[in-house]
Amino acid sequence: MFSESFNIAHIEPSSQIYGPGNRLVIWLQGCTLACKGCWNTAMWSNKPNQLINRQNLLKQILDAENIEGITLLGGEPLQQVDNVIWLFEKITKSPLSIMLYSGYEYDEILSDDKRAFAVRSVDILISGRYRENQRNTNLLWRGSDNQKIIHLTERYKNLVLEECQQIEINIDYLGGMTMLGYPE
Repeated sequence: MFSESFNIAHIEPSSQIYGPGNRLVIWLQGCTLACKGCWNTAMWSNKPNQLINRQNLLKQILDAENIEGITLLGGEPLQQVDNVIWLFEKITKSPLSIMLYSGYEYDEILSDDKRAFAVRSVDILISGRYRENQRNTNLLWRGSDNQKIIHLTERYKNLVLEECQQIEINIDYLGGMTMLGYPE
């Protein structure tokens, strides 16, 4: 869709709530799933928001200090699947881990060759559409009860997960505030 550029909604260079450890978190712009009650509706549009060449994004990730890995969410990352595959192939050559949020159910991912190929490098997959009638803010990394945490590699097999609500508040150097997570 955007050739060798990602359509980005937001990048958080350091977060502790979107996966294990300190992570660089990337929200991709564009989602046709349009889950009822989604609070990222501003990320639904596929119109260019912030186009970043994939080489530049990779450099930003690899130059980041003190991160354990990356987390992609959105929008719907697998709707930019060609660039996601490219990025994941590069990241797997580094010590960084990969976590991916997708509104697609796991069987939907596996039934599509490109999506299935993309997740072969993912350590942790959060899978399933957000369901407003199953909203639960007391879940770790998920917004509704139907969403699944799927360990696709052995990397975090011994990680003890405790259900809890996590919110992160960031204040920038100008005093601007960003709240991340699943607030009430």
